[in-house]
Amino acid sequence: MTDVTTGKHHLELSVFPTSPYYARVHVQRVLEGWRRDDLIETAQLVVSELVSNAIKAHVSPPAATESFAVTGSFAVTEAAAHASPDHIWMDLYPAGDTIVLRVWDASRTPPVLRTPDLDDEGGRGLCLVDLLARSWGYYRPASGGKVVWCTLAASPMPSEERAG
Repeated sequence: MTDVTTGKHHLELSVFPTSPYYARVHVQRVLEGWRRDDLIETAQLVVSELVSNAIKAHVSPPAATESFAVTGSFAVTEAAAHASPDHIWMDLYPAGDTIVLRVWDASRTPPVLRTPDLDDEGGRGLCLVDLLARSWGYYRPASGGKVVWCTLAASPMPSEERAG
């Protein structure tokens, strides 16, 4: 779904193992439309990690009394206001020369950047995000859950590549 006035694109995903694939396809199509082919591979890797982490962080639905309407001054898309706790959503939008990618899940547990041992089978996703993103972080919207975000920018080309 696209918000024509802001250039934001969001996608609501079920909590399924195939969701990272659909997030990668969505990111590729949006970035191709923005003529940002320079960021496609990096953005696909990063969104895949963030969506995978959101799936792992999935929690059971909150009590019926908890509200999931977006309130406050957080810059959360309309998708968050309608997001189901058994779904995750992602969006991306341009911000100057960068692209902002955000992934929401229902868990309030913050992401933790750690250094995995060599024999650990997981725990490297956020390390990749930290390495590839210009910046990243998270916040807890008043509506519940958390949003993990990152900004991506193309690496400056070496001067000899620019000249040729």
